[in-house]
Amino acid sequence: MLRFFRSIRQRLLTENKFSKYLLYALGEIALVMIGILLALQVNNWNEERKQRQVEIKYFGNLKNDLQADITRLDYMIEVAHKKVDASRNVKRKTDRDSTGSLYNFSNDLLLLFFVDEFRPNDNTYNEMKSSGNFSTLRNDELKLKLMNLRKSYIEIEALQEHMRYDFNVFLEDFEKYVDWGRYFILPKSNVPKLEFAYDSIYIESHIDGMEKEIRELFKSKVFLNNIFLLEINYTYDIDLLQKTKTQIHEIIEILELEQRIK
Repeated sequence: MLRFFRSIRQRLLTENKFSKYLLYALGEIALVMIGILLALQVNNWNEERKQRQVEIKYFGNLKNDLQADITRLDYMIEVAHKKVDASRNVKRKTDRDSTGSLYNFSNDLLLLFFVDEFRPNDNTYNEMKSSGNFSTLRNDELKLKLMNLRKSYIEIEALQEHMRYDFNVFLEDFEKYVDWGRYFILPKSNVPKLEFAYDSIYIESHIDGMEKEIRELFKSKVFLNNIFLLEINYTYDIDLLQKTKTQIHEIIEILELEQRIK
């Protein structure tokens, strides 16, 4: 091919057809430039295709992480509802100065004492940020929603830290009044699953003393204020977790749409 063009160029020069040679030369330059542009375009297309494959991989991993977060959030919302109910039950007893059933009271306190927290599955997000792939995402709406979700996760963590402090104060005050260890038989309990076996024989034979302990507890302003705060905090927690779930569902919808675009 090069020999063919060279022969044409030589023939035009020998025939003294300078104007035709000039047009030919310009055409040859144009062909070279078109070839370079086509090569660059193909290279850009290949790079975009590779980047898209990286995006699709990240989208799948993100979706898996977010679906796991939804499962965890559903559990945390259920637990928070139970804690709100438990705090209201205890508050009703304090209002009436009534211990009620020691077993029911103990069940409510068990719900309030044991704290579980939400931890997001953020490995994929962190990998995207550290590798620089997050900034190259073409879907600006997706990027914005992911950043807003991170803000919600930070807000959840801040609330959990606040509640952790309140819980420590609550537990410390409770232990001043009630010897809770006498309620249970630990060798018969499944502690990892928080399933405790009551020492019914001891409770029934010491019921008067235990009820007296609880009535003394009801006089503690620290305890009463903490029961009040527990209801408020977990009610707010439910609202925050629900909003976060909505954010995640919106992101998953975008991810699924993106995965369908090849």
